[in-house]
Amino acid sequence: MIRPLAAGAVLGAFAWPWLQVAPGPAVAASILLAVLGALSRRPSVSAGAFGFSGMMLGFALVASLRPGPELLGGVHVRGVVVTAAEGRRADVELAAAGGNGQPARPTEGRLRVIFPERSPPPGTVVRVAGTARRIDPTHLPGTPDPVIAAARSGVRSELVATDAVRLGLDRAPPDFAEARHGALLRALVDGDVAELDEASVALLKRTGTWHLVSISGLHVGIGAGFGWFAAWILTRPLVFLRRSPLLRWACAFGGILGACGYAELADWGVPARRAVWMTSAALLAIAGSRRPEAGRTLAIAALAVVCVDPSSVGSIGFQLSFLAVVGMIVVTPRVTRLVPPDLPWSLRALAGAVAASAGATLGTLPIVALHLQALSLLSPLANLWAVPWIGSLATPLAVLASGLVGAPKRLALGFADAAVDVGLAGLRLLDVAPAAPAVTVVGALMLFGCVFLWKRELLALTLTVATLGAPRLPPHELVVTFLAVGQGDATLVEWPDGRRWLVDGGPPGVALLRWLRAEGITHLDTVFLSHLHPDHFGGLMPIFEGMRVDEFVASDRLDGQDFSRIGSWSTRHPSLLVRPAGYDDRDENNRSEVLRFRFGNRTFLLPGDAEAEEEEALVARYGTDLRADVLKLGHHGSRTSSTEAWLRAVQPTVAVIPCGFDNRYAHPSPLVLRRVRDTLPKAEMWRTDRDGSVEVRTDGTDLRVRPIGEPAAWRGR
Repeated sequence: MIRPLAAGAVLGAFAWPWLQVAPGPAVAASILLAVLGALSRRPSVSAGAFGFSGMMLGFALVASLRPGPELLGGVHVRGVVVTAAEGRRADVELAAAGGNGQPARPTEGRLRVIFPERSPPPGTVVRVAGTARRIDPTHLPGTPDPVIAAARSGVRSELVATDAVRLGLDRAPPDFAEARHGALLRALVDGDVAELDEASVALLKRTGTWHLVSISGLHVGIGAGFGWFAAWILTRPLVFLRRSPLLRWACAFGGILGACGYAELADWGVPARRAVWMTSAALLAIAGSRRPEAGRTLAIAALAVVCVDPSSVGSIGFQLSFLAVVGMIVVTPRVTRLVPPDLPWSLRALAGAVAASAGATLGTLPIVALHLQALSLLSPLANLWAVPWIGSLATPLAVLASGLVGAPKRLALGFADAAVDVGLAGLRLLDVAPAAPAVTVVGALMLFGCVFLWKRELLALTLTVATLGAPRLPPHELVVTFLAVGQGDATLVEWPDGRRWLVDGGPPGVALLRWLRAEGITHLDTVFLSHLHPDHFGGLMPIFEGMRVDEFVASDRLDGQDFSRIGSWSTRHPSLLVRPAGYDDRDENNRSEVLRFRFGNRTFLLPGDAEAEEEEALVARYGTDLRADVLKLGHHGSRTSSTEAWLRAVQPTVAVIPCGFDNRYAHPSPLVLRRVRDTLPKAEMWRTDRDGSVEVRTDGTDLRVRPIGEPAAWRGR
């Protein structure tokens, strides 16, 4: 009953932040349920008992992680990197920690570190200094909560490092300077994508072949193959002395050592760990003259990964890695059964490759759709072309070249470059704009269920069509959502007639674009940009590239930005307040466009980052015409904005402050908070750093305000 046990362990580790059980009772319950499952003669009861036993085991594994310390301010720490790098981020198991100017004291628990450069591999002893802070809980509605994800790892603080020293020898990366595609070949070997150019990254992601540079079963299998072959060569002389099953075991252990060696080269990421456990189980089954069963082998690998690092179950890498194999196990055999047995072996191999690619694509479809909100329609064809050239040919050649020198190395790199050339040429022909699926968590679960509805094709197709691309229906009232985008500004305005406005786009990144797609929004009627500061226009760049925008309203064009995808660009709009004639200010904040719009008897006022000087000029020109029911406080609640005269002129009943959690500017200013309370004692005050995204609904008369996606607080163990 390894399968329900493994499934339960994964589910328990994932659900732990919401369902917390102490380690002792969880272990006792796990053992008791396993015994009951083993004694039961009814398969359904036995499977259920082992599933709940695994769930209790998952609870116990996560609960046994010691909670990390809560560190704030300047600190220096020493510890061991315990998780694979996610860019510059990694978790460090602490040995000592101390404040600046104070000696380090023994400390236990995990700390998340943002290194100045790419994170060192797991097992590296590091000494790091920087500024510690609490985990930023900011997230858009419906997206994963960072605090919960950190709680699963036992992390309560993160350290932004200004100085990091590795205590030990660094492993030298493969030297592929002689190759034309050196950066890509290095990524194929060790998964380091730091030096990949943006064009190659975009091409691989758009075509759904990005997994080729993620260390997976293909890569670890290459290492296992080298290890098996080396052991086979070394044991050949012994065959003539005595044929023994021990020789098969020697080759199997050689393959396991090769797989572990490759995983070590790739910093033991989740896909590499999964591949090592699956490869090891398969090799041991072969050595024992047993046929490895894919489902059981995958379950063993999942259980092993959860036992070694239970926090990994929440990572995208874990989900993609295992669901790809689940898809191949479920889908691939059913497709290959349709292939006539009398076909030539070459065509059967091609059909098998197509089936495997389709299975992996369908298996990972729910996670890709949920997290990326972008699907490549030609991904199966792209993988069918790229995997043989880049995965099966260029990757082994690059691995071989990393262990050679001189002319043999140049020869291997030359063939690897040629294979990459052919692979990329085909991908460029298959490069089409990805589809926006608009998938929520429920939709992802529905898609995952479709993989198993093989005998109910019509039902599976209906669920898929209903899940992918479901549009967001217009509200029956005006909905204004002040989005929690961190230290930045972004507001979505949805009108009952179907129009959608976006006012500013928050800091740089694709989070806002993916959230809009997940909400079923693929088209914006108007995008307003208040002023040219990155915390307002950074998130607009991906939106202009990834969805249709009919109108862009801004005082100035953005340098270097292509507006060909936008319907029109203008500097004025009926809802924009005109600054007084002759008013000018070199401060970009005081050049903010001020948006005022009305629905029924309710009015909204969004002044961008306007400061006291612009507020004074607007009050002098408009006076009481500035009255609004809902006011977004200017400049994130800075003390240089929201003067008493401005607040008295606007007289809002609801004030919203968009600001980032523990931001370095200390926004909102306590002075402004007191000023709002004293000037507007009856006004409601909301903050995106504390309340999450704030939604305001009105039918033109009533006004209703509620927080959505409120940040979670740390739940103690």
